[in-house]
Amino acid sequence: MDHSRTIIHIDLDCFYAQVEMNKNPSLRTVPLGIQQKNIVVTSNYTAREFGIKKCMLIPEAKKLCPSLVLVNGEDLHDYRQTSYKVTNLLQKYTPLVERLGLDENYLDVTTLINEKLNQKSDLKLVGNVFGDTSDKCECGCTERLIIATTVAQEIRDVIKSELNLTSCAGIAHNKLLAKIAGARHKPNQQTVVFPNSALELILSLNAPNDIPGIGRALFEQLKCIGVETIEELQNVDLKRLETVLGQDKAKLVHELSLGIDKSGVKPTGKPQSIGLEDSCRSISVETEVKIKLEQLLNRLLLLVEEDGRVPKTIKLTVRKFNKDNKMSHRETRQCNVNPSIFSSSQPNKEAKIMTTIMHLFNRIIDVKKPYHITLLGLSFTKFQEPPKNTLASFLRKDLEVQSVLSIENQNGVEDAESPVPSTSKLAPTEGESPTPSPKKLKLTNLVSKKRCFEDYYEDCESPSKLKVADLCLDSVSCPPDADKEVFKELPKEVQKELWEDYKRRRASEMNFCSSQVKKTKPNTLLNYFIRNN
Repeated sequence: MDHSRTIIHIDLDCFYAQVEMNKNPSLRTVPLGIQQKNIVVTSNYTAREFGIKKCMLIPEAKKLCPSLVLVNGEDLHDYRQTSYKVTNLLQKYTPLVERLGLDENYLDVTTLINEKLNQKSDLKLVGNVFGDTSDKCECGCTERLIIATTVAQEIRDVIKSELNLTSCAGIAHNKLLAKIAGARHKPNQQTVVFPNSALELILSLNAPNDIPGIGRALFEQLKCIGVETIEELQNVDLKRLETVLGQDKAKLVHELSLGIDKSGVKPTGKPQSIGLEDSCRSISVETEVKIKLEQLLNRLLLLVEEDGRVPKTIKLTVRKFNKDNKMSHRETRQCNVNPSIFSSSQPNKEAKIMTTIMHLFNRIIDVKKPYHITLLGLSFTKFQEPPKNTLASFLRKDLEVQSVLSIENQNGVEDAESPVPSTSKLAPTEGESPTPSPKKLKLTNLVSKKRCFEDYYEDCESPSKLKVADLCLDSVSCPPDADKEVFKELPKEVQKELWEDYKRRRASEMNFCSSQVKKTKPNTLLNYFIRNN
């Protein structure tokens, strides 16, 4: 068994409540609950003494604790800000920090512990220990974990001194055991578990769904094969487990029941998506939907601005309630947005984004039919770094292009590289056949088509006046008969649809013009004798 890693799990005590108590110190001495809708999502330990639990209904909580003070916690802005401050502190000890929600973090401190081990410092165990400590492992993990208890205490002290937040810590040789151990003693304490006590720690849990990674749905599947306790899960035949979970998942679940977790700590970068959701009472009017989405968008734009990156995709989530079968289900739609719309100099960007959002909404909901919405959500994904103020970006914005490789992408017309001669200059010379040669015939047709369409394209910009910023390879050209500013803000899917429609109309016109050009007879030997007869 590999015990070479050293993992610390940091869990902030009643995180939302601590943030609110730091903002308003008078709340420290009163029972405090954080309210979201009609639920107490968390509370401080003073309130928990009255029996207040997570996700308890407010009327029930008030009955248990009439003096309960409620603070609205639906706006997560301050919680997110504080959470990232904690993560930044942890990254000073190791780059291997994995965020788990807003209030938990895993740290792989293996390298740091090995460095301290080489320094031959005195071993001093700090905090609580789970299980028997007399049976030491020969691989050296006992010494490493003892040193890790000192590091964990130091980390918790720094979080307390710099951010005024208390926390719990679990120390073990893998993520699973560290998380379970950290929950053994709360609040503001830490616990270490050595490998020889891993099975004992797992068996101390009440049921298989108390093991991190095994949720309620998975537990219901286990019940189908008669597995209802952790001991039964540890002893179940793997082949039998595979019949309901599949080979890979069965092996993973069985290993978790034995305290085995081979997953590594994955460094957490910036989030891949930034989103907000808001459940609500049934909404059946489009104007109310728009008001709710505008509120979500304004809050979401603040988060995007703080993140610093620019999103390229927006996603809308709608939860619909069916009054006939009393069931709810979610639907989502997404589309690309022009990153330039998020520029600080962009006027009315909220209104432009809302146009796209309502377009997505109308793709999910037929407003002509009755509907009942109980949740709305918005999120931005596919982020890119904002453009830097470099000379290259300045030139891209302000310099005009002097040459273009392909004009087809902009206006759909393929001009000749050199000026086309007038048809009056194509008259045959003496002794020459009055029928034009194939090359001249091709030029004649090209000139005819160009004249046919010169009015149609009079609004198209000259290639020499096109800016570099407008020549993106993945951009969609604006049809000459459309408003460019409006077209620019439309979703890519709508832009492509309009462009394809324009190309079809253009092809039809070109075919018509081609049919109007009088086709001359080719220069054949038969035609020569006919003309000279």
